[in-house]
Amino acid sequence: MSTFVASALSALMLAACSAGPKVVENPLIESSNSMTLDVSKVELTDTATVLHVDAYFRPHNWIRIDSKTYLRAGGEKYALTSAQGITPDSLFWMPESGEASFVLSFQPLPKRTKSFDFIESDCADCFKLFGIDLTGKKSYDTPEGIPAEALQIDGNASMPAPVFKSGETTVEVHLLHHREELGKEQNLYVNTLAGGQEEYTAPIDLETGVATFKFQQYGTAEAFFPMAGSVWIAPGEHVTVYIDQRLSGLRIVARRKDSAMQPFRALYAEGTYANLNNLIYSRTDWPSWVMNLYSGEFADYKMSAKEYETHVINRYQALSDSIAADSLPPLTKEWMQLSLKNEAVAAMLGGNFYREHNYRYLHNDWDSRNPVKGIDPMKPESLSELGKLFDINDPKLLMGAESSYYIGNIVSADEACIKAVGIHTGLIPSLRKFVPLIAKAQAGTLTEADLKVFGPEDDSFYADALRAMQQETIAKLEAVKDKAVVEQTPDVPVEKLFDAIIAPYKGKVVFVDFWNTWCGPCRMSIKATEPLKDTELKSDDLIWIYLANETSPLVKYQTMIPDIKGKHFRLNDKQWEYLCKKFKIDGIPSYVLVDKDGSYSLRNDLRDHNLLVKTLQEKIAR
Repeated sequence: MSTFVASALSALMLAACSAGPKVVENPLIESSNSMTLDVSKVELTDTATVLHVDAYFRPHNWIRIDSKTYLRAGGEKYALTSAQGITPDSLFWMPESGEASFVLSFQPLPKRTKSFDFIESDCADCFKLFGIDLTGKKSYDTPEGIPAEALQIDGNASMPAPVFKSGETTVEVHLLHHREELGKEQNLYVNTLAGGQEEYTAPIDLETGVATFKFQQYGTAEAFFPMAGSVWIAPGEHVTVYIDQRLSGLRIVARRKDSAMQPFRALYAEGTYANLNNLIYSRTDWPSWVMNLYSGEFADYKMSAKEYETHVINRYQALSDSIAADSLPPLTKEWMQLSLKNEAVAAMLGGNFYREHNYRYLHNDWDSRNPVKGIDPMKPESLSELGKLFDINDPKLLMGAESSYYIGNIVSADEACIKAVGIHTGLIPSLRKFVPLIAKAQAGTLTEADLKVFGPEDDSFYADALRAMQQETIAKLEAVKDKAVVEQTPDVPVEKLFDAIIAPYKGKVVFVDFWNTWCGPCRMSIKATEPLKDTELKSDDLIWIYLANETSPLVKYQTMIPDIKGKHFRLNDKQWEYLCKKFKIDGIPSYVLVDKDGSYSLRNDLRDHNLLVKTLQEKIAR
């Protein structure tokens, strides 16, 4: 017996000594802050951990791998030791294909390590991949701790109706599998009943992964979470949403050769619209029947108005028939039909625009200063033909995925189009009265005389909502009354305006930022620069000037600028237009840099944040 045991042990030892490295092909990845890198293979030996990395990026653009890159497992770091196919700290230019591969070697991970993180240095925007699996898992499991309401789905339920009320809504977001490196703040974008979008930001509790939003809501809305999806929310409710952040890892895994998107549910919700929200996200492979209005190929610009009208109707009917013929749950079919109807109404009312869009797409001419001639104008009665196929005045159209297209087009449509359909009361006439007054309510200039446009045929919600908006505006303005300082714009001819604005600061470096509150890149740039005003760019010789125009809603503008150190000017249309022409501004943010001698020039190369910091430091030092 002892001889047998000794022989068996010897065999095992021999096998262990002769065994090659452990290799994990196509490991699952929990999450990532970027889609640029993928780890397609891991080799584990006693002397090294070798990663086979695939990169995907724009052709002829560069990526970089920091020499301080490391692996993290069990709270310990394992340093980069060598690289093949890429030189750390150097620019790696992507080939024409936009794909490349290289090999990175690190210190060996401990045996029995089940997963590790790839950390390309500790800078905020460096590449990071979390939870790279070494156990051989092939699929993602269902998260633990999801409440029963968020798991239950009834595909046979009826379509919920929009809620026409106002109230303070609370959205509690649980970010499952959250890592601090994925962000300390969560953004939420709410598509409103007005057809616009409101943006909110909330801090993430890094202990619990929870971010909580509170805001006033007027009517049913759709709330979007970046890179995760959206949910319908009712005004005045407390809705809880669970977002599985492993979706970012799944997208990387699904991109691999011969791979496919696994069944995966990224979002779970409670609340008024829980069933609809959960049904929509119960699958990742729903068939899609959409018109793709903005593809550039939806319609031919050479079509006559009548040909285009026929095209829209035929396209709608074909897609609608496809939805009806599928074996989808009834509720899913109804939601998809509503979304298709949203597009059909937008396509018909926007017929001139979409044909022009096709022309610009085909000719790569996106300069609106170059008019497109020869588009046969749509006739008012065109919408009536579509109205024979379905009720374009149905409030449930607000529950379609493309309801913002629907609202935008019915509100801006010529009155003759609405009359041609024979619609005199209901959703469309009420929205056409409601939406134009929102700007007044949000500026605090709404009067009771304005509200007389609403008659007995209109739901009282609309007038009450506008009054509530104005009260919210007044309260917000009062809260920042002594904090939001807007400089008096010099009373000079527009030709002398810029020189008058910078005149008080001769002998200093002046950084002039053209921005607006609705500009996402503007806000991101300001957010990145703001902390530097007390550190790297702290100087009495550097003046920050911010120029916005009246397209920035007054309340949003005045509540934002207290957190932006500098001099703020709010220009009228004439002043803004002149300065944009003067400096040949192609978009915002745009920057004009003024030297100490008073000379200035447009410096949009400073959209590169690192170059901005370096340039300002050099200018200050002179």
